[in-house]
Amino acid sequence: MLRVPRRIASRTIATYPHLSLLEHDVRYDDAPIGFSVQTLSVRDWCVAAAITREGQWILVEQHRHGIDSLTLETAGGIIDEGEAPQDAARRELFEETGFEAASVTPLGWVHPDPALLSNRAFLYLFRDAERAAEPQQSHDERTRVVLLSRSDLIEHLEDARVSHTLAVIALMRALARC
Repeated sequence: MLRVPRRIASRTIATYPHLSLLEHDVRYDDAPIGFSVQTLSVRDWCVAAAITREGQWILVEQHRHGIDSLTLETAGGIIDEGEAPQDAARRELFEETGFEAASVTPLGWVHPDPALLSNRAFLYLFRDAERAAEPQQSHDERTRVVLLSRSDLIEHLEDARVSHTLAVIALMRALARC
């Protein structure tokens, strides 16, 4: 059986609105010395893969600060405290795209990056989505809705025009069901 290191101590290095940087002192029981690792504590996320009644996949184009570039991805975001993951996915879909859907299928959850992050991302497929409003633009997030056919979506996934890992996973799981 693989041995896991034991956490000896943990401390918060810095706290920000959406994440905390933690440092952990750890040691394998059979090792002469320990070591330190850093992790990020973040709230859980939701991802909303969505398809219209006409079979168009709903994506959003937006700027991502980590890569300082535009991305094409699914709607999604942070789950508010006390909010159910499915409700958060429905909210994010509406806020970022203006679309609503009556039919939702859970697609499971994943650990986005278990080496560094403590959270989970909950994935959903929204079917028969219809535009109900314009996307809600805010001072810190702007989105543009992009509709793609199934074949165009697959092409975008294959050539990395859709490269956000969580969007790729959600869309691959959704495509397997549609």
